[in-house]
Amino acid sequence: MNRLLTLALPALLVGATATPAPAADVTESELMQAATALAQQYDANYATKDPAGMAALYASDGVLVAPSGSIVRGRQALTTYYANRFASGARSHAIKVVEADVQGNGGYGLTQFTVTVPGANGNLREEHGSIVVVYRRDADGWHMRLVEPSVPESADH
Repeated sequence: MNRLLTLALPALLVGATATPAPAADVTESELMQAATALAQQYDANYATKDPAGMAALYASDGVLVAPSGSIVRGRQALTTYYANRFASGARSHAIKVVEADVQGNGGYGLTQFTVTVPGANGNLREEHGSIVVVYRRDADGWHMRLVEPSVPESADH
C-alpha cells in the first residue's frame, strides 16, 4: 500500500495544488506557519474530542488514509471517522511539523506525531509515527487536502 501511495503522491500533489491562488504565491515561511497552525488546531480538536472541528481542518474534498489503510473522503466521512476514533478511546495527540515545502498554491509537509490508542488487547498504548500532509490554500484559508500517517508495526497489533 505504501508503494502505491508513493507512486500516487506526485500526482496528488499536482492535483491538490491546482486551485488558483487567491493572493500572491505561497512562501516557505507562510506554509510553515499554516502547517504549524493546522497541527496545533488538530491537537486542540483531538484534546476536546471534536469530530466536526477535525473535519473542518480538511479541504472540502479532503482525504485521510487511515492507519488501518482505509480511505476516508470528504468532511462528512471524516466527521464520522473521528467520532468513531474518539469513541474508541484515542487521545493525547501531539504533532510536530518537521518540514513544509511549497508546491503551487500549497505544498506538502512532513510531521512526527504521538497518540494514545487502545491496542488489540484493549490496553492503551502510545503510538509514534510520521505523517505526510498535502496542504492547500483555498479562498477560505488553509486546509489539509491529503493526510497519510505511517505507524510502525508494534507487538500489540
